[in-house]
Amino acid sequence: MEPVEIRVHGVGGHEPLTALGSGTLEHTNPMDRCSGVDSYIPPPSPEHRLQFVNWWRTSRGIAGFAWYLATPFTLMNVVGHMTPLKASRRRRHSVTTHLMSAVLTIVLTAWLITLVETVLEYAPGLRTRQERAEVLATFGPAVALAAVIVTRAHVMKDRHISRRLAWSHAICCLGVAAAVLFWKPSRRVHWSHWPNSASPGGGSAPATEPRLDAMIAFAVVSVVVFLVLAAVQRNSAAAVVALLTLLTMHAVGALIRLGVEWLMKYLDSLDAFADHSSGIFHESHLLRTVTPPGSQVLLLDLVPVAVLLAFLGFALTFARSALRAERRRPGPVPVVSPAIRPWILVHNTVTSLPQRIRSALWPTAVVYVLTLAVLLTVAFGGNWGGWTLTITLVITHIATVVVLAFMLMLGRAHTARKVFGMVADVAGFWPIRYHPLAGQSYREDVLKGLRCELARHSSDRVVLFSHSQGSVLAAWLLDQDQSGKAPQNSPMLPPKENFHLITCGSPLQSLYQGFFPLHFDDAFFKAVRDRVDTWCNAWRLTDPIATDMPTSAAPVVDYSLPEPDQADPRVHSDYWIEPDLTEWVNARLSGQPLTPEQVP
Repeated sequence: MEPVEIRVHGVGGHEPLTALGSGTLEHTNPMDRCSGVDSYIPPPSPEHRLQFVNWWRTSRGIAGFAWYLATPFTLMNVVGHMTPLKASRRRRHSVTTHLMSAVLTIVLTAWLITLVETVLEYAPGLRTRQERAEVLATFGPAVALAAVIVTRAHVMKDRHISRRLAWSHAICCLGVAAAVLFWKPSRRVHWSHWPNSASPGGGSAPATEPRLDAMIAFAVVSVVVFLVLAAVQRNSAAAVVALLTLLTMHAVGALIRLGVEWLMKYLDSLDAFADHSSGIFHESHLLRTVTPPGSQVLLLDLVPVAVLLAFLGFALTFARSALRAERRRPGPVPVVSPAIRPWILVHNTVTSLPQRIRSALWPTAVVYVLTLAVLLTVAFGGNWGGWTLTITLVITHIATVVVLAFMLMLGRAHTARKVFGMVADVAGFWPIRYHPLAGQSYREDVLKGLRCELARHSSDRVVLFSHSQGSVLAAWLLDQDQSGKAPQNSPMLPPKENFHLITCGSPLQSLYQGFFPLHFDDAFFKAVRDRVDTWCNAWRLTDPIATDMPTSAAPVVDYSLPEPDQADPRVHSDYWIEPDLTEWVNARLSGQPLTPEQVP
């Protein structure tokens, strides 16, 4: 029997040896350092066998950029898995999530039609082919999107995407195209109480163009529908994620449309394959008003500013709620250095997020509705002008340039790749159940590989040392094995008496049990604990997401690790080299009994 320690990392682009831990600066005193270099002591290497499991699956190239495109649908898929614990609310949650997902597909179809119309407005030769242009503008993008959805469900059989779900969303795409083609919303005479595109400083759209700004109306209606569904769903966390996802899609859609219009105008000015004078007739536009003549302002271009205000409203409301809760927190305030204090505030805020998010949801919705009302009132009164219009358009145009540059770079900006890689690692944990365009789940592949690695040591004494999202994967694997949910003919894991678990920096209780209570209930934690001989959990008060384990996981050895009073705290990293944890690992692998300090 050989002792072996297997380490599993968390989210992000981890290199093969990151689980060794960071090196320690040898001379912390600047007077002792050699000029021009820093000297580091390597992390300690244990005497027993050490194995690293690297599951970073963030793809590169165009496949990596596809993850950006799939992000809103992946987040909606996550919303669906936020199933309440009460059985009476589960069906309502499932139904409302599917409805929200359908609305999201409808919104995507509408924006694609809008983009195509923007191009066809400058496509030469279409003025004499009105009916063909209308069909192309509506059913062209809708059929393409429907084909992608259905093909994906049939090709990716190993991902178990429901074909019924895929076909229902494909029908939504075609239904939107048919409704737009036959109803022609932008040909409708605009309602006198609905603000349309106006000229700065006064004056609404001229009488020769009394048509509805259909896409801006569609954006507002879709947000209202989401608010109603969120009220019916009665799940604050799910509502927040869903609303922010929808608002982001509207903002990005408006920015890309503006960028496409810039491109077409530029090609028209070069006398290239773009001729505004021979494109689609203005009256043939369906979901958008033609680019306003003269100095008129298209309200659709102001959508990103409204969305930005909504995000700011949520951030300010939530920050105010967090600060108030922190001031009311019972018990003495820990005496720490100024460098440590902000991290403790972040820890207290994030770990209580599932309970606190309700207090910020509806005030944010009220702020958004009031802000939108002010924007529309000002636009309807024709008071756009001066510094208000200047600031609004500058923000919109800067954001458009950033989005276009990001798309041209295929998302290769380092910070963006890092952030989206982490989002993909978290959201990709859940299989595709609620939206057919959601990103692929890596969970089953990683669990299969992790099980295979553990099975190689089924006759050894094993400590599974898991960090952050790695602890979620490890716990899910152990729950499957203990509860009999593992796939048939799966390799055998080490027996309980030779199997030990360490979780560190773990969001199992703080976030996963709070946001996904049905999947991470008391039975889950009990099954994990019953599958191993001993379970050690470590966290820091400065770690943004980590806490102790719930009582249902008892008995667990919980270590609340101290944070050195220094300017560069470890926060969420370097649990691998904590002395208390390395001592615990050595004791388990050598077969030593628990000391009194290690008994919970």
